[in-house]
Amino acid sequence: MLTIGIHYIDAIASLDLRGKFIKGQGGFQLQMLVDKVLTAETSRVILNLTGVPIIDSMGIGEIVRAYNKVRDAGGELKLVGLTDRVYGALKITQLLELIDSCKTEEEAVERFGADHSDSADDGREEKKKTRGRKRKAADTASESDAGAE
Repeated sequence: MLTIGIHYIDAIASLDLRGKFIKGQGGFQLQMLVDKVLTAETSRVILNLTGVPIIDSMGIGEIVRAYNKVRDAGGELKLVGLTDRVYGALKITQLLELIDSCKTEEEAVERFGADHSDSADDGREEKKKTRGRKRKAADTASESDAGAE
């Protein structure tokens, strides 16, 4: 039987799953908790799978549903503490290429912070590049105007 607890680290909700995540056990509970977290306007979610020794296709499907709900709400979901068997199942399904996974909650919390600062930097960098292109276009226009005289 799968049980799920929840605790918060600053503005990040950590859902702690314990037990076998198989045959749809706990899927409904997971989706309800994800909805509850999103309703409370928490957009950063950790699924802590440290206590999950095994997962099947139903459990993987529930993780995908949770990921999609969080993403559609403009948030981020990270996986933490994958056991070897769970890691293997998620690797085979290529889910780890879609969802970021960390060894510890602390690492996930740090990555949430880094993801937000990186995206802010990317936005500034893009604006700088755009401004540079406009200047070059203006300089080129000035040069052609000068050559036309």
